[in-house]
Amino acid sequence: MFKHRRVRVAAVLLSAWVVLAAVERWTEKASWSSAVSAGLLWSGVVAGAWWFAEWTQAGRFRPGAAGTSGGHRREEERQLPADRTRRSR
Repeated sequence: MFKHRRVRVAAVLLSAWVVLAAVERWTEKASWSSAVSAGLLWSGVVAGAWWFAEWTQAGRFRPGAAGTSGGHRREEERQLPADRTRRSR
């Protein structure tokens, strides 16, 4: 379900909207209409930051991508070839 970036950002937007509207309502003593609109504004900021963070990290952790440590490779692919197993002194 959370495989696609759109779904993750929408989930962040919705959950942040609920939480931030509740914070505006109970801590700031705002009316519900004001709290909902302020919560939507700030949840848009949070979701935008989340989207930007995912966008800047896109492709960085794919197996075999440049700069990865190869932690996703199968065990047989991680082993050195036979001619490189001996240490040269």
